[in-house]
Amino acid sequence: MMRRVMRVRLAKPLERSIRLGHPWVYRDALDLRTAAPTMGATVDITSGNGQFVARGLYDAKSPIAVRVATLDPKEALDDTFIRARVASALRARRGAFDAATTTAFRWLNGEGDFLPGVVVDVYGPVAIVRLDGDAVRVWRDQVVAAIVEDGRALGITHVYERSRGGRGEVLHGGAPPSPVEILENGVRFAVDIVHGQKTGFFLDQRENRRAIRAFAGGVEVVNLFGYTGGFSVHAALAGARRVTTVDVAAPALADARINFTLNGLDPTRHGFDAEDAFDWLERAHAAGRRFGLVITDPPSFAPSQKVLQKALTAYRDLHARALAVVDEGGVLAAASCSSHVTMDAFVGTLRDASDKCRRPLRLLEVRGQPADHPTPPAFAEGRYLKFVLARAD
Repeated sequence: MMRRVMRVRLAKPLERSIRLGHPWVYRDALDLRTAAPTMGATVDITSGNGQFVARGLYDAKSPIAVRVATLDPKEALDDTFIRARVASALRARRGAFDAATTTAFRWLNGEGDFLPGVVVDVYGPVAIVRLDGDAVRVWRDQVVAAIVEDGRALGITHVYERSRGGRGEVLHGGAPPSPVEILENGVRFAVDIVHGQKTGFFLDQRENRRAIRAFAGGVEVVNLFGYTGGFSVHAALAGARRVTTVDVAAPALADARINFTLNGLDPTRHGFDAEDAFDWLERAHAAGRRFGLVITDPPSFAPSQKVLQKALTAYRDLHARALAVVDEGGVLAAASCSSHVTMDAFVGTLRDASDKCRRPLRLLEVRGQPADHPTPPAFAEGRYLKFVLARAD
């Protein structure tokens, strides 16, 4: 028999939104005057008249007070539930990529795999766990046990947690090897899973990195905010005359050189500039430099809704500067990982940059994150990645 759980009542009419699949309930949408759930407690969300709506985890600190885990009142959030969700997520990856040529992927994408707040990325023999918020930590041991059990068939021998603050903790198998060499669509990368950004690599750009190859052959390429050279290596392998990777972090560029070498590319034939991307673009424009492919993949300019307008201004500025160095008939590949920036707003910054530079743009492709980063249809916030390929006249 399932243990009785605390009930929290909606103070706003969100029943339909929750039933359609939106997984977040904010604190101001709940009547908590008579309820005091503890951190990580399982709670039932009820309507104003006391009817069951959903079940989830309560977070006593976050503005997102409840993360919805199930709409079934008979489903307990226990070991069986967690194991089923972990196994289901792995099955859902069938067909998402070719396992013979890609050994790094996202196994669990939190709300997109109906296990809210839990992210698991696989890098060869290592699974990296990230937990969003303190509440979901009550599930950590069960998630790790499921990953270890189901991961044996994948050759996973280590499970390691990366926190948002950069700290790490061994959860299974001892200290993981780092860097780990992975394959991405047949391309080799060395990934620092202990100190690298996010969980070590930007797995969500995998298919977008492959997409730029069609436009890199025979031209000069610049990859701005290039990190460890993911886009750069793909461009060089596609036959770019020269690829310049720009990033403010010199250690990241050192790793980019290693990734060039891993793929049989001579890094001395390419450029690696440790400089602010905005400053680099200004200097390149003043020098009259032009590129057949310009890639901009900056960190999030809008970490919160409060700075959205400032972020849009930054994107307009970046895109105008980037367009100024795109050769006639060249391609601009522009990305945003800011969840608060919609695709329409992001394309709008390209429109405004086009107007400012008096350079017409043709949108060639509008893309997002790959199939191993799924989201529920009702959860627009989960579709954070925007990637646009546009040809400049």
